[in-house]
Amino acid sequence: MNEDTSSEVASHAYSHPAPNYDPTLINVGKGRPGGELLRRYWQPFALAGEATNVPRKIRLLGEDLILFRPGNGVAGLLYPRCMHRGTNLFFGRVEDDGIRCCYHGWKYDVVGRCLDQPAEPGGGRQRARVRQPWYPVVERYGAIWAYMGPPDKQPVFPRFSIFENMTADEEVLSYYLTRNGELAPWPEDFCFFALYENALDTHHVPILHTMISGPQFSGNSSAGRQSVNFPKVQWKSTENGVVAIAERKLPDGSRHISYSEALMPNLISLAPFFTKNGPGNELFWVVPWDDDNHTVLMMKRQKKGTPAPDNRKIFTFGPDGKYWSELTPEEHQRYPGDYEAEASMGKHVMHSEEHLVTSDFGVALLRRRFREQAKVVADGGDPVGVSFDPNDIFKINSAAVTLAPEGVSA
Repeated sequence: MNEDTSSEVASHAYSHPAPNYDPTLINVGKGRPGGELLRRYWQPFALAGEATNVPRKIRLLGEDLILFRPGNGVAGLLYPRCMHRGTNLFFGRVEDDGIRCCYHGWKYDVVGRCLDQPAEPGGGRQRARVRQPWYPVVERYGAIWAYMGPPDKQPVFPRFSIFENMTADEEVLSYYLTRNGELAPWPEDFCFFALYENALDTHHVPILHTMISGPQFSGNSSAGRQSVNFPKVQWKSTENGVVAIAERKLPDGSRHISYSEALMPNLISLAPFFTKNGPGNELFWVVPWDDDNHTVLMMKRQKKGTPAPDNRKIFTFGPDGKYWSELTPEEHQRYPGDYEAEASMGKHVMHSEEHLVTSDFGVALLRRRFREQAKVVADGGDPVGVSFDPNDIFKINSAAVTLAPEGVSA
């Protein structure tokens, strides 16, 4: 058998082995290496306005939970099955100081203490012995955050450099990247890591978003800085993640340099995309609901009173400028975006079938850092970016700068 024939036989689909994935990068459940890493950080999982006196189902890191806001205004996040007989607190009644199970009226506050057992003498003389499982929450930047890791490892709530030293007329606005079919279904129905590592997949921008689908960033000419041509890219480890430094030559001869960063364990900070040069002003959390679904919760530093960006107007698809949710099945084929490229990999990226090359260095580096930090946690250590000092700042390096053409002063 000659070499060509041998290669042909080896590549025949019948001989193709069953694919598999790296579970550290996919499995987010309790007790899994990646899931334990994610649990060591405060995770934003809802907008502040989503906690009300009507219980809300929450799916987060493979767990089902109940979010509610009693009359005292402090949000709570509880295990859903009432500790009495297992009725779901989704049907509970929210009162001034807690949530009352609909079945027998046991009431719990936001940290799971049983406040009342109405059918028992004295409202339940032993009720202090019952505790509904709960997670600590913090409300900040218009979002609600949970810490789901070991209690003795709970860090202080982080201070992000991108949100420090705000002026009196600034605020941080939280919103979902896609909620109404702007760019994808909600939740996005594939593993979180496929989107997370996209932040460092710099070369997909001029191909997917320009060469294949045509320009997909409408209404703002500055977006062209990111997609005019293939950039020269360096990927480097930073204190808390990996940064992609991309240099593009613009039509006028100037050079645009962007710094986009993926930070442990599921945070993205892109270079300013639609705005002027300077430091980044947005953070993206790729929040896993479970192994198969995630959402992207965004936080943007901006002038007070500025509405959330309307992504249905910013991102359009095809020559007719349609919204993603308006595309026909054939148009999704002809004008794919990030969702089609990533979701079509399957619920889980099959790492065994990949053939990474030099332009994938950033993706490979991010995966390596995530695995390393998961091992740090498994070995009993504290991962990068986690702090127990309220004065520490979580450093973020995203930025953009445009340099004048060579020989021309700025």
